[in-house]
Amino acid sequence: MKVEDFIRDISTVIAKYRKLYKLLDVISITFLVYSILLITNMEMVFEIFPALEVYSTASISILGASISYPAIFLFIISVACGVLLTFILHIRDDKRSTIDLVEEKYPVLRERLSTAYDNREVDNIVVADLQENVAKASANVIPSVFLNKKRMYIGFLSLLIAISLLTYVSISEYRISSTPQDIIGPLLPHNEGDGSDLAVMEQTTNNSDNTKENLTGKTAIVVVEGKQVDLTLPPGSGTGFTQGEQANNTPEDFTPSSAYDIGVMSSSIYSEELPEGYESIIKQYFEEMAGK
Repeated sequence: MKVEDFIRDISTVIAKYRKLYKLLDVISITFLVYSILLITNMEMVFEIFPALEVYSTASISILGASISYPAIFLFIISVACGVLLTFILHIRDDKRSTIDLVEEKYPVLRERLSTAYDNREVDNIVVADLQENVAKASANVIPSVFLNKKRMYIGFLSLLIAISLLTYVSISEYRISSTPQDIIGPLLPHNEGDGSDLAVMEQTTNNSDNTKENLTGKTAIVVVEGKQVDLTLPPGSGTGFTQGEQANNTPEDFTPSSAYDIGVMSSSIYSEELPEGYESIIKQYFEEMAGK
């Protein structure tokens, strides 16, 4: 096997191990964060914001299972936290090259592997002999040696704990007594204007009624520049019209017309031609009607 082929194969194995470490951390942290969000009743956060309240009881069907929008929202947040925390945890990972790792695990290849790889394009007897020796020594390299067993054990243990916690919380529905409203509610701005106009109007009305009672009832005295001023209004002032009262708005220069006698005038219908034979009956009818 050529040196470059050997390095490529070992690099692929090491990259898979590193991805496995990160995957275990992401899953473990995601399940752990999701369990914490469920325990703290964070699925009720939709009820705090009016724009999201409509989704608090909504759900969608996935593969025959009904999943609520709050559960999906919390899971997305958990995944985001898992990815972010995993990235932070792996910032200081060992980022040495494959050649350095192989030479550390196998001292027989120390400096020889890197020299053979750097001169892989050179064609001479010395380089050819070096590459042949490196190829023979690399046959004894076992890829599983580069697996960090300690990290794998920690990763699987963390995943087991996170899954157990999530299973317990989901089955027992264990929750704390506090809600997001208790935690986040005091930090949100409150709309102090709601209902204040009505309260002000009621207060103003009450004050007006009390003022009216004071003005039309007992004597109200105020002091203006050291002098006492009586603010009592006479009874009936400012109370408007009541049933049975009329306003006298007749102009002073108004002159009424002279009175005239009221007389009774006979209707002209009597002089009209009436059907023969019914004159007396018709006249008697109209006379009785006029008498009423």
